[in-house]
Amino acid sequence: MAFLEQLSLLIIYAGIVQGVFVTLLLNNRNVQANRANIFLSILLLAMSFSVLHTTFAGRVVSHFSIKSYALGDPSFFLIAPLLWLYVQELTDHRVRLSVGTVAHFIPFLIAIFFALLLKSLPPTPSLTNYLVGQRSWRSGLFWACMVVQFSVYLFFIHKRWLTYQKQIEQEVSNKEHVSIAWVRFFMGVFLGINLFFLLILLNVIHHGTMFWSARTIAVILSLSVFALGYKGILQRSIFTISSTHTPQEPLTSSREADPTPAKKPDQQLVDRLLHYMDNEKPYLDPELTLSDLAKQLSISRSMLSQLINEGLGDNFYNFVNKYRVEQVKAFMTDPAMKHFNLLGLAMEAGFKSKSTFNLIFKRFTGLTPSEYSKVMTD
Repeated sequence: MAFLEQLSLLIIYAGIVQGVFVTLLLNNRNVQANRANIFLSILLLAMSFSVLHTTFAGRVVSHFSIKSYALGDPSFFLIAPLLWLYVQELTDHRVRLSVGTVAHFIPFLIAIFFALLLKSLPPTPSLTNYLVGQRSWRSGLFWACMVVQFSVYLFFIHKRWLTYQKQIEQEVSNKEHVSIAWVRFFMGVFLGINLFFLLILLNVIHHGTMFWSARTIAVILSLSVFALGYKGILQRSIFTISSTHTPQEPLTSSREADPTPAKKPDQQLVDRLLHYMDNEKPYLDPELTLSDLAKQLSISRSMLSQLINEGLGDNFYNFVNKYRVEQVKAFMTDPAMKHFNLLGLAMEAGFKSKSTFNLIFKRFTGLTPSEYSKVMTD
């Protein structure tokens, strides 16, 4: 037990330090000035403060929340809203100070209000005995609110993630450095936290004792700070040196960009697009985006999106990668390309990674690249 006690304290101290260190790192002047970094920093600081408060309140620190029969640590109510605002910034929804933004923090303010209210009540023996006797009810209400809050925010984060994934496929032809699959990792971390909160709620309902919960919560939040800090600073879109960064225009669908009723695409423009793709082969550029191709064709981005979506019934990502797959198939039969292996052929055709190449190739041919190559040689 002594070993576990010391190990948990080590994790807790390290988590607090890690949260502060990553915050300073994300806001270093040599790192790209990114609004998302600000929200990630606030999120990490809020979690670090929760760890600090949960561990030391009542031991080292003595303040009103220790003596007020508080429902629970109010700082827990900051975590899910800050995660939501962080994801909003990362998915091109600029967060502005408004009534709607402030409303996310109402549960946090309510928890503080009740803590102050209970503190202001006269400390009569009968009231004290009553509040002590209702401890399980108060704790159960607090943890039920925590579980509901986390569940609601995780639902909307997942929904936002799915929407943004579709928007990405309307703009880029390679998703290696703009895909937000790592948001699923964040969601997994917070789903784990939420499941632990649910475990505490069930324990309160059935047993009423939680002597182990404070230290365990602090350890879990500390490990989460490690995970979020590590994953956050490794994302290229988040941790990019400012001298090499080129801002991208916000990703929006053509319907969002152009509120006017959609007209049937001009077939001549569709034919012009297909002719350009066949002859100029812009798909060989692995960094090709919808905006780049629109500029090359001297048409608007929204018009090109409409040509691909409605004229060809596809999105930009699939449209371009179909050409790359066909180019790889052509390379396989080209004697001049015999010295390239399959990955080399993929790179020459505009793919950026082996995993994406294999996935896309099988999607459009039904075979892996090696299987297709074997069929071609048999």
